[in-house]
Amino acid sequence: MKILLGRSASQFKAGLIAGFIILLVSSPLYAQTQPDPRGSFLRSLAIPGWGHYYNDSNNWTRGKVHLGADIIMIGSYFGLNARASNLEGQYHTFAQLNAGVSISDRSRKFQLAISQYNNLEAYNDFQLRSRNWDQLLDDTRENRWQWESEEDRERYSDLRETSDRARNQLPAIAGLMVVNRVLSAISAYRQARDMTSGPELTLLPAFNDRLHSGIIANLSFKF
Repeated sequence: MKILLGRSASQFKAGLIAGFIILLVSSPLYAQTQPDPRGSFLRSLAIPGWGHYYNDSNNWTRGKVHLGADIIMIGSYFGLNARASNLEGQYHTFAQLNAGVSISDRSRKFQLAISQYNNLEAYNDFQLRSRNWDQLLDDTRENRWQWESEEDRERYSDLRETSDRARNQLPAIAGLMVVNRVLSAISAYRQARDMTSGPELTLLPAFNDRLHSGIIANLSFKF
C-alpha cells in the first residue's frame, strides 16, 4: 500500500522526521527485544516450555503445561524402568533359590521354558511329542531346573510377566515425550512469529519540482 505524504517542503521535512522515528523503532536494535521464532522452536524442542518462557517470561502458561507434562513423563519413565529392573532381579533370584537354575544372561526362550514347565524333562517331553525338534534343550547342568512346587513356578511367571509389562511401556512413554516436545516447539514458534509480525513501513522521497515535494510511504502487513 503506497501513500503520498506531504506536498510542501515543510511537510517533506516533517515527514522525514516522522519517518526517521518510525525507522528507528523498526531498526534491528529495537527488533532484538522481540523473540526469534527459530530460537523459540529450538528451545522448546530441547526443553518443553523453554521457548514460551523465552517469548514472554510473564505469561507462559502453555509452556508450563508442556514442561509439567514432560516432568511427569520423565518421572514415569525412570520409575517404570526402576520397577522393571527390580522385578527382574527378584525373579532371577527366585529362580535360583526355588528352581536351582541361573537365568542371568539366558535367552528369553529359556526363561519362558522354566515359567511353563516344572523341569527340563517335562519341557523336552512336550517338544518331542509335538515334534518340535529344533526347540529341544540339551540335558546339561546349566539347563536343568526343578521347581519345588507349582505355586513357586507360577510366582516366578507372575514376576517375569509384570517386569515385561513395565518395560514394554517405556517406548510408549518415550514416544509421548517426543510428541510433547514437538508440539511445544511448534506452539512456541507460532507465538514468537505472532509477536514479531506487524506492519513494515518503507519511506522514499518523491520530488515533483522545487516547490512541491513529499515522501512515499510503502506500508506492508504480515499475515
